[in-house]
Amino acid sequence: MKQLYFLLLTIILASCNSNKNGIASTDSSYKTVVPETPVVNAENYAGTLPCADCEGIAVSLQVNRDSTFIMNSVYKGSRVDSLNNHFNEMGSWRLHEPDTLYMVDANRHLTKYIKTDTALIQLDGDGNRITGPLADMFVLHKK
Repeated sequence: MKQLYFLLLTIILASCNSNKNGIASTDSSYKTVVPETPVVNAENYAGTLPCADCEGIAVSLQVNRDSTFIMNSVYKGSRVDSLNNHFNEMGSWRLHEPDTLYMVDANRHLTKYIKTDTALIQLDGDGNRITGPLADMFVLHKK
């Protein structure tokens, strides 16, 4: 009886190690070479947004693949306190509809953008495109 169990175990192990296509696993033609491709972990954007009481807000935005973002803002101009002119914000984002990016910072402030291949276009509080003479300034260009 022990011999029968040993024989069955040997057959099972042999069948598990066999290769159905007849190529030995050590054969070089069996190996698949996967080319290395760079992984893009973030998209970076930059621009100068309009400012009501300064010369502009220089913005750099990093949109990470893990649905987080980091935004650095520097308020420019002589009327700005140079000690309090730099701000960092972090938060999360999600793509809504086919091309609208919703970004929520740590204070739960929502900002919406239209995402194109080359830029993020900021939308107003109602989710509409900003119009008027300053409309072209509400754009962050992809680096």
